[in-house]
Amino acid sequence: MHSFIKLAFTCATLLSSSAVMADNASAVQPTAEVFFAFDSARIGEETSSRLAELVDWSAQHPYAKIVLDGYTDSTGTEGYNIGLSSRRASSVQARLIAMGMPAARIYRGIYGEDGVRHTTRGQDRRVSIWATEQPLYALIQHSLVRGTAVMWNAPVTAAEIEGPRSSTLIAAP
Repeated sequence: MHSFIKLAFTCATLLSSSAVMADNASAVQPTAEVFFAFDSARIGEETSSRLAELVDWSAQHPYAKIVLDGYTDSTGTEGYNIGLSSRRASSVQARLIAMGMPAARIYRGIYGEDGVRHTTRGQDRRVSIWATEQPLYALIQHSLVRGTAVMWNAPVTAAEIEGPRSSTLIAAP
């Protein structure tokens, strides 16, 4: 009887370990960074293979949102840098759409000089790409902590933007 219990425990452990591994595998979300030359929003052809991997992954995860966070270095005025960040994110978005990704699944976060900094100015001239299945309101809250704008191409409701509201009712006096 003791060996049967030990065998059952081992099987249960293996099953739970497999489930954890499967959960972790499905939680892996692609990330990439596309770097730009000074004062440029032009994408080099060398980024196509990285973006192709993202498009393939996206086709297998139809509910994932692809977020493009556009950044600049600290050179230039704040207004100019916000525009440049937006143009960079738009360039990556256009390339992804041309490669077959639906525009409605792409969201852009725009960070002027307020974005997270890397070690060098050259590394700050980038679009960081990540994927999530979070609802729109969570993306907005995440991006607007330091960012300037969040943009998307699909119609949405106010509820999608605002998120869940408190269900507590206040009684009138």
